[in-house]
Amino acid sequence: MIEDVIGYIGGIFIMVSFVPQVIKSYKTRSVEDLSVMMILATLIGTVFWIVYGLMLEALPIILMNTIFGVIVLFQLFLKIKYNKKAFIR
Repeated sequence: MIEDVIGYIGGIFIMVSFVPQVIKSYKTRSVEDLSVMMILATLIGTVFWIVYGLMLEALPIILMNTIFGVIVLFQLFLKIKYNKKAFIR
């Protein structure tokens, strides 16, 4: 039980750390300073965490990383939408 609570708290803090950047990117439509490689590395790491959570049948890991993965995907979408020249090079 306590392990699950710790997992959820950790997941919440990770998401909270990323959400302000997503909100700023959405409001300002400015994503030039964001690294595509950082976003992709975060996304890939998140997918591995989800797989790990599935292997352990650990709901906190699965749930929190799935939510975080959606947030990271949205940041990637904003990067593509507002900074198309980064993908043309």
